Amino acid sequence: MRYAACDVGTNSCRLLVAEVEEDGRIRTIIKEVVTTRIGEGMHGRGWLQPRAINRTLNCLDSFIDIMRRNQVTERVFVATSAVRDAINRNDFLVLAEERIGMPIEVLDGKQEGELSYQGAMAGLGLRTNPLLADVGGGSTEIIFRRRGIKSSSINVGAVRAWEADWSEDEIKARLAAGIPKGMKTKSNPLVLVGGTATSLVAIKKGMTEYDPEKVQGERLSLQEISAYHDWLDQLTLEERKTLPGLQPERADIIVKGVLIIKCLMELLERDEAVVSDSDLLEGLILKLHKKWSEQG
Repeated sequence: MRYAACDVGTNSCRLLVAEVEEDGRIRTIIKEVVTTRIGEGMHGRGWLQPRAINRTLNCLDSFIDIMRRNQVTERVFVATSAVRDAINRNDFLVLAEERIGMPIEVLDGKQEGELSYQGAMAGLGLRTNPLLADVGGGSTEIIFRRRGIKSSSINVGAVRAWEADWSEDEIKARLAAGIPKGMKTKSNPLVLVGGTATSLVAIKKGMTEYDPEKVQGERLSLQEISAYHDWLDQLTLEERKTLPGLQPERADIIVKGVLIIKCLMELLERDEAVVSDSDLLEGLILKLHKKWSEQG
């Protein structure tokens, strides 16, 4: 059985085509990330912009072609922060359903966090339940397992912070207001997922071609993250676009994204974090597999 999961995120559309082995491990067939930035211009307006919608619809067309070529049997499309917050989200959802032939499910912050947690756990194989932070384009989810999975979504993301030009103090205050009590436990490893975290590892390793296996499980210290923030902030946009390991399309928002991670780790009083390439998409694949197994 071959599955596909697509996430329409604030900064990018992502696709994972995969199979689930008998032992429950996910075998990736193809993984695609396209910067469509559907959240462009959302700050202060609250509307998805026509050009951003068109970029995203064209990307979904290409993803459908990839699914056909890879003989996908079961598929799911979801949307996260920008779409769920948009005043005109229904306009986009109707157009998208016409293009792809099925509805897009808009995940709330809790659902997004829980699926990201399950995907990261499956990929990392940690012995101890982690505290997981998913830093996205429009929001940051913080997830922890204690008598079930607890999830909190904060409207602080790399695109949102960049468009609003929030200062470090503003970012830290917004994050602090959204972190639930009891989340500062240091006995559980901190795991980071999302494009900012994986980009940091790719930059650290100077990757000319992204390799998820070299990202998965890599550790980053707060000291490293602070140093990368200061260094990236000093570079011009054009200089950042040429950095090995950094997608040129992410060069404008990377500084704010790294700043969010830095502030979050300081608030959580953490000196180190583990980075996971597996996240929401893997969680969606596992959910599809479970649904199919129960029906079968």
